[in-house]
Amino acid sequence: MRHLLGKHQHLRPEKRTDLIQSLLEGDFNHAQRLLPVDKKSPTVIGLVVTAVGAFLPSSSSAESLKKEMKVLAAQQSDSQFLLELKGVDDEDLLSVVQDIEALAHYLFSSLIDETVEAMARTVTAMQQKHCRRSIRDELNRKEMNLKNKVLVEFIRELNAQSTRGKDS
Repeated sequence: MRHLLGKHQHLRPEKRTDLIQSLLEGDFNHAQRLLPVDKKSPTVIGLVVTAVGAFLPSSSSAESLKKEMKVLAAQQSDSQFLLELKGVDDEDLLSVVQDIEALAHYLFSSLIDETVEAMARTVTAMQQKHCRRSIRDELNRKEMNLKNKVLVEFIRELNAQSTRGKDS
């Protein structure tokens, strides 16, 4: 909207408002009809096409407008767009800017919540895996220590019996 309004600053206020509303509603046909035709050197064919186009909805020009808007949007990151919104001082766009900011805050807050929850689940799963491994390792160490103690005791008993057998 800023691009179009900047490009067509001479639009009357009611046309500007209508253009903004059309773009918000996604009605590119109506928006295209509100924009003045680029003034090139007129040819007879161009004049005929322009005259006929005034009576027929031009989906190709609306599609080209839609494509132009998509290209403009793709060239700018969301964060850059939101930063630039802060500097908008166009009266016609003020309520739209406020609506966009509110929507962006809502969407970003829910995305942040989802991301934090996903990260928390991942971290919790990692902690549980680490705890299970630590418990398993601790149990294996205790089992090994018990086996070693039993083995040492068995060897002592065996040596003691062997010594008793020699003495008798």
